[in-house]
Amino acid sequence: MIFTTICKAEVVIYTFDIDYKEVNIVGQPAMAMSIDDKIPAPTIEAKVGDTLKITFNNLMQNETSIHWHGVLLPNDQDGVPYLTTSPIKAGSSFTYEFPVTHAGTYWYHSHTGLQEQRGIYGSMVFHDDEQPYEYDVEKVIVLSDWTNENPKQVLQNLKRKDNYYALKKNAVQSWDKIFENGWPALKARFKNSLIRMDAMDISDVGYDAFLINGKEQSRLEGLTPGSKVRLRIINAGASSYFYVDYAGGDMLIIEADGQPVVPTSVGRLRIAIAETYDVIITIPKDDKAYEFRATSEDVTGYASLFVGEGETVETKDVPKPNPFLMDHSMHQMSMGVEEHPNHEKMSMQREHHSRINVLDEYDALRSPNDTSLNQDNTEREILLRLTGSMKRYVWSFNNETLSENDKILIKKRENVRFILKNETMMHHPVHLHGHFFRVLNGQGDHSPLKHTVNVPPFQTVVIEFFANEEKDWFFHCHNLYHMKNGMARVVRYEDSKPTSDLNAEFYKNLRANGDPWYSFADMSFQSNMMAGELWSMDTRNTINLHYDFDYKNEYDIEAFYERRITRFLGLYGGVNLERDVDDINNRVIVGINYTLPFLVESDLRYDSNGQFRFHFRFPKI
Repeated sequence: MIFTTICKAEVVIYTFDIDYKEVNIVGQPAMAMSIDDKIPAPTIEAKVGDTLKITFNNLMQNETSIHWHGVLLPNDQDGVPYLTTSPIKAGSSFTYEFPVTHAGTYWYHSHTGLQEQRGIYGSMVFHDDEQPYEYDVEKVIVLSDWTNENPKQVLQNLKRKDNYYALKKNAVQSWDKIFENGWPALKARFKNSLIRMDAMDISDVGYDAFLINGKEQSRLEGLTPGSKVRLRIINAGASSYFYVDYAGGDMLIIEADGQPVVPTSVGRLRIAIAETYDVIITIPKDDKAYEFRATSEDVTGYASLFVGEGETVETKDVPKPNPFLMDHSMHQMSMGVEEHPNHEKMSMQREHHSRINVLDEYDALRSPNDTSLNQDNTEREILLRLTGSMKRYVWSFNNETLSENDKILIKKRENVRFILKNETMMHHPVHLHGHFFRVLNGQGDHSPLKHTVNVPPFQTVVIEFFANEEKDWFFHCHNLYHMKNGMARVVRYEDSKPTSDLNAEFYKNLRANGDPWYSFADMSFQSNMMAGELWSMDTRNTINLHYDFDYKNEYDIEAFYERRITRFLGLYGGVNLERDVDDINNRVIVGINYTLPFLVESDLRYDSNGQFRFHFRFPKI
């Protein structure tokens, strides 16, 4: 890395190398990607008023890119490959250059493929001469998740089987475990089945480790007892939410997503994927090391940073969630055996800080400044239903993936309001490039400004912003695997359409490659027969071949094509070839299947022999 300042820090220059890196995080070597041989990447720092010039040398055999998450900057520097900025081709270099216009804690990461999961992410700190907070030292805290699996294989596993990682985490909701949890679990399963929701887990992926600044455990030493430490916390996880706790006392929240909030003390803080929070902690006046812990929301692991020196003091464990008691039809979910502490409601007019036990939503966040929009502007309201399911691992807005419907059209100088209605069983951290938006959380004119907002299962979150930009800006769920499977759009300023060849190539690639096919095979060989299944699928289409042979030349072969119209409705057609001793029966079949309440699969088919068949398939017990 090269760091230089020119003309009294008016221009800040960094040069980085991006390359492959072998790591050993959980006892086995794995191939990762790194910036300057570091995971996470080095922290980029500058002051408001500076100009940043950052050059990346791509030493890999794959193209890459860098997006500046939460940073307001020129459209062509935003770093979404082809949409706004040229990708960094293999063996080439690219220099990003933009002015620093606002202070805060932000981060940067690859927006190419699944590279973020493999290690291309780092922190950014923009300083301001005005400092309203009192503290003695600051520390950047980058949270992340790690898997030794190739991220492409992770995605393949998610597409193959909806409970693949539930098996890894021993979280499969089998009926024997439901009965073990008694009547509340049975009632929850009944309600969920009634609205045709499968059993769910808290998170999609089973990770091998969770990290703070690239390590499962580390220490922050050399601090004076009684000193105050500003922690700039960044959730750079690819698909993990974290609860953070500090054993030395409460954490004082002073900023969220780089923007100031009325200081609020919390005992525990949940950070959604891609969010940042700045908190101040106090080192107790004794000779002990206090744990700062980041626990994955599904409580399958955590990472620790011990602050101070001496005997260690650990935080309280986060209660393990009980998925058997989760009710999709309710607007909130119980944490399980131990009740999740509720918020103590903060007065809407209170300007001094209050204290809450757990901050896991936004109702306590309040901007110290008036963030209201000019009501004389033209208003545009857009309903975005967050849709999809784990069954086929497809995620979308309004039941359409990015390749099916790519744009949201707005105009400059409008007040734009997005109504985000989550109709799925999963949390979705939604991020808008190039803008801050108001989260309408009941704080009126002092609604907090953010660039990423969590939308909980079966809840609605409303955000709004003044459309003061131009051209195209990406808008997507920041769960990396949800985004890759369709939950994204491009927000286009229709009065300043991009016309560059680069931008046109983005949409050309989207039409050609935006809905990839995934192929799978199951095979069985026995002493007297062989059987198996081959299938390939994209968002709405499935080609399936099932075969069963024995060594007497008897066989049963089915080959079908299915088109999913909705999540619950599918149309199909194909052939069935059957031979039993000397009887041969070949048929052409067309049919329709539909998922009924209680997850009952109904199927009506008609074959070329003139026969109808109607049957139900009940969920496995």
